Amino acid sequence: MTALYEITSEYQNSFEQLRTMLESMELDEATQQQVLDDSLSHLQGKFDKKALNTAAFISNLKLELSNVKEVTDRLAKRSSLLTKQVLYLNNYLLEQLQVMNINNLRNEQLTIQVRQNPCKVIIDDESVVPAEFKEIVSTIKISKSAISEQLKAGVEIEGCHLERTNRLEIK
Repeated sequence: MTALYEITSEYQNSFEQLRTMLESMELDEATQQQVLDDSLSHLQGKFDKKALNTAAFISNLKLELSNVKEVTDRLAKRSSLLTKQVLYLNNYLLEQLQVMNINNLRNEQLTIQVRQNPCKVIIDDESVVPAEFKEIVSTIKISKSAISEQLKAGVEIEGCHLERTNRLEIK
């Protein structure tokens, strides 16, 4: 299959060769133009066909791109919805297991365990946390790991407390 650039190159080469040949024949301009048109019309037709086919291919690619974007958007929305459903159902199951005071359940396919997460520092009021636990960057960052160590050691820190939560593991 001939590429569009090859047809263009062939047309230009043929045009230059014919023009040079016709100039040496001492024909008037109208006759020269007629001979050029007649001689190159088959290459022009080839070019036109190839250019139109290329344009049709581009048009099809644009349609495919539009469809891919539409499907991608739809899948992104579906992914978001599924993520919310998983989070909701996970929390729902955890709550119901806690109400029933069940920490372990298993069958041939699944094992469900209610586990305690490590303690995490909850900052109730950043403004009253002592300066020794604050790191100055472009914004104020409170060192929760340092606060956690101190709280676990029994030191009371104004504006902070430890909180333990549970998580659900499904294996």
